[in-house]
Amino acid sequence: MARACIGQARSTCPKERLFNFGYNHFELARIFLTNRLELMLRSIESFFRSNRIFLFLVLYRWASLLPAFLALRLPVSPATLLSAAWTFAIAVFANTVISAFHRPLNRLVTSHPILLGLDLLFSAFILSVSGGFHSAYFLYALSPLLAGAFFFQLRGALLASILFTPLYLLATPSVTRNVPSTGDLITLMTQLAGIWLIPVLFAYPSTLLRDINRAREELSNARDEIAQKHENLTTAHRQLEIIHDLTVLLQAAPDLISVQERVLGAVTTDLGFSRAVVALVDPALQELGGWLVYPADASFPSVPPLSIKSGDGVITKSLTDRNVFRTDHENLIQNPDLNHWLNRTCWLGIPLYLREHPVGILLVDESGLTRERESTLLTVANQAALALGTTILCIDRARRLAVETERNRIARDIHDTVAQSLFGIVYSLDACISMLPSQADEVKKELIELRSLASGAHDEVRRSIFDLWPSALTIETFIADLRSYVSSCCRPRSFSIIFNNNGDFDSLSAGMRRTVYRMAQEALANSARHSGADCARLCLAVADNEVYLVVSDEGRGFDPSVALSRSLNREHFGLQGMQERARALGGDCEIVSQPGAGARISINIPIHGHQQRA
Repeated sequence: MARACIGQARSTCPKERLFNFGYNHFELARIFLTNRLELMLRSIESFFRSNRIFLFLVLYRWASLLPAFLALRLPVSPATLLSAAWTFAIAVFANTVISAFHRPLNRLVTSHPILLGLDLLFSAFILSVSGGFHSAYFLYALSPLLAGAFFFQLRGALLASILFTPLYLLATPSVTRNVPSTGDLITLMTQLAGIWLIPVLFAYPSTLLRDINRAREELSNARDEIAQKHENLTTAHRQLEIIHDLTVLLQAAPDLISVQERVLGAVTTDLGFSRAVVALVDPALQELGGWLVYPADASFPSVPPLSIKSGDGVITKSLTDRNVFRTDHENLIQNPDLNHWLNRTCWLGIPLYLREHPVGILLVDESGLTRERESTLLTVANQAALALGTTILCIDRARRLAVETERNRIARDIHDTVAQSLFGIVYSLDACISMLPSQADEVKKELIELRSLASGAHDEVRRSIFDLWPSALTIETFIADLRSYVSSCCRPRSFSIIFNNNGDFDSLSAGMRRTVYRMAQEALANSARHSGADCARLCLAVADNEVYLVVSDEGRGFDPSVALSRSLNREHFGLQGMQERARALGGDCEIVSQPGAGARISINIPIHGHQQRA
């Protein structure tokens, strides 16, 4: 802690605080100067663009005439004044021509640098007729040198200075012929230095401006490239949003029509196409149907499912060949009304496939279609095929599962009712045969009862076919029907049932009461037929959330593992059927038995659990 305090004291010492204060102000000053310099360079670059340099030089030429104009007001002889006026008029005329045609002259000078040589000769001529190095046109004579520096940078400045130097000396004959005085020599040297230094000095910012222009062009190209990439990313983002919406739709769509409508909305509303049509393939029948158009059109015909096996028409042929196609008023489909309606518009047709299975066809109005939009449309169409195909497969799987469930239900009902009744009839007929002919009267009574039993079996068949069951199955009816059913199964031997029930059986749903009845029926039938006992005990308890059913006897017993494995056979699936019924309702069926020790079947079913048709 002491070291930490010392370090903190050191960090806050006056020298360090002063250093930090100075450093922070230096950083602020550096940032300020950098920003000001950037603004200055932008201003200079904006003012001295390549298309404005020539205009700047024109302005310079006019401004450089100001000393010559002031010289006209000096007291001189009339001959000298006339000569100066003619020289000034020639310079003004030259500036006027250059100002009037500065745009074409700018292009000519840029493409033909030799034209600057004519301007150098003209400037030397003006100097020679206006007094040589004493001329008031010296700044005017520098204009072609500045043009060389601005247009062609340092190389142009040096070349212009080299060419202009002998011309300048020739324009001052009084100096070259006579020995100049000290003042004239100083003036001559100063002007020669200006001829070299001023163009070179202006060549440097011209070079900077050239680099700035080049950088500006590169930045402009980079900006255009970034804008193009941004547009591509925007398109990709829009595609991902549509794909995400279609993916979410797979989890939330209530039916197939909702998926179709969302696909059409993605093509029209999201992608901007004016009209779209979608139709679906029924995988079982190999038919194309479910036609849907968006926006809705009252003139769209009602089309029945069409076979895709015939290959009649461009649409069915594209489904077979898996090719994208464009329509051009031809035979699109075998239905005349639909073909007439479709031929009013040029379409882009996209067959929809999920792996190797045809899902449907998507038709999109071709107006405004570009290569980029077509690529986006194909991407969305692939996701639409996935959404529609997955939904169709789910519906087909649910349909198959419903058929299989109903088939199993009918099989269990027939086993629990008709098969047991027929077993009782066969058992009684065997007994009647053994009693003939000595006990004919008793056989007659048995046959009358068998007729009643056969009539009951007939009613059970009808219930299984039409899934009819009286909803008014009370506990009294439950007990009476079970007594009658068991007595018919094991006649002529007597078999009794001891009932024990608790709770409100009548409060259960009709389906739950029927399921409990079927399970009790199967368990008691097994006990009466196979246990060898004279009676069985049935305990039924209805609690708040669960139903308990226990059927037990003190008969010969059996091995549950052997009985269950045997029940997998199509002819013996009573025990297996009871377990399947209980599990289908979220419950459990426990079978406890062993040879010589009786048997007990315990079933518990939640009242508010998952219910399925039993």
